[in-house]
Parts: sequence; C-alpha cells; structure tokens
Amino acid sequence: MGTFFGKIFEHKHLLDFSVLNADMHSHLIPNIDDGSNSLQETRNMISGLQDMGFKKFITTPHIMPEVFKNTTEIIENACVKLNEEIAAEGEQQVIAAAEYYIDEQFANRVRNEERFLTFGENYILIEVNMMAKEKRLEEVLFELNLRGYIPVLAHVERYPYMYEGNSLNYYSGLMDADVLLQVNLRSFTGQYGEIQKKIARQLAEHNMINFLGTDIHHENQLPVIHQSLKDPYVQKLLANNTLMNKQL
Repeated sequence: MGTFFGKIFEHKHLLDFSVLNADMHSHLIPNIDDGSNSLQETRNMISGLQDMGFKKFITTPHIMPEVFKNTTEIIENACVKLNEEIAAEGEQQVIAAAEYYIDEQFANRVRNEERFLTFGENYILIEVNMMAKEKRLEEVLFELNLRGYIPVLAHVERYPYMYEGNSLNYYSGLMDADVLLQVNLRSFTGQYGEIQKKIARQLAEHNMINFLGTDIHHENQLPVIHQSLKDPYVQKLLANNTLMNKQL
C-alpha cells in the first residue's frame, strides 16, 4: 500500500473504504474508453485506491454504441491482458464487468438474450441519458428482471430530471421495481455540481443507496475521492455498514 493517503489516516478519526472492501464502478483498463490512458496510470489508480482502503476492484468500461464500441469479448480480453501485466508488479487483480448505456440497441440485445458482463449476484450496471428521460428504461428493466439480472443504475444522482419537484419519488419507484441504486463518491464533494451533491446527500439521508462507487477515470481524481471521506454523509454510510459493496 502506498504512503500518501495512509499517512493522512494516521492522524484522522475517519473510517476509510476498507468498510466497503470493493469498488464496483471504475474505468481501469487502459485505452478502452474514456478511462485510464496507460498501464502506469492504472497502476497509480489502483495504488491510490488501496491507500484509501479498497481491496477489490470491479472495472466497468463503457459499452455505448457509436461512442465506445466495446463488446463482452473485447473487455474480457483486455482485462486478462491487464491482469497479466500488473501481476508481475504484485498489484491487485481486476475483475471485468461493464457499464451499459440504455438505448434501443441495448433493449434488443436483452431480448436476444446476449451474454452480458455482470458482477456479484448477477448485477448489471446500467446508465441512461444524463439530460432526458429514456422512454425504454421501464421496458429494459422489466426484460432484465425477467431474465434473472438485477439492474444497478449507475450514478443515480447525476440525472437531475429524476429529482423532479425536489422529490425522491422517482428513486423510490426504481427501488420498488427491484433496481439497485449506485452513487458516485465524488458527488458528495460537489464535483459534478451542487444539485448532484444535494441528491446524493438526500439519498444517503433516506438510506436509499445500495452501492457507492468511485467511477474513477483518471489518477487526478484520487484526491477528490479521498476528499469524499470527510463528508459526514459518507462517513455515516460507512459507519452504518449496510452498503452492498462488502458482499461482492
């Protein structure tokens, strides 16, 4: 384990991410999406997250047609190569999953029963349009559940339209539909904006967060992830010890 973040914790009475054990949302594979740009950057990211207490890494490259044209096979092969390269350095091995963008093409793939990259108890990480409601979301959620998948909606606080009328009703509806909710740690720092920070904190206050994730793309985000540990809402979530990360 590195020393920088470790030294910080020597003098702070803060819980670290060892309570979570696993980071289930990250972009660690080099040059496959908008995440890590090099093997060295990946090593730095893993080392920095280990300093903060993470012990297990589930990486989730984007699968987004016309933007990141990854496939199950491309991601699996790239992850095997990454693990071979970091094994010589004694680095923690990485587990491959994916972050699926919901659109008509994805809906067809679900209906055609294609093989998806999942983690844990058949959890599948999905994301939707940041700016407008995805009309196919309910259909896709139904199809995924029908086929035994458990949808995990990525960074739910980053869709402001879901917070209509400053209400958490939309999120409650998702949970009623057996959707698990994931929030980015960096949202608690206000990095994405004040509304995203407000939503993250309200979801935390109402115990509506199933997973916390770093959604780390680059090593320069490590200090912001560390900063999130000082947020009282993050500390409360860690202290409650009810998040599902530890089960992965």
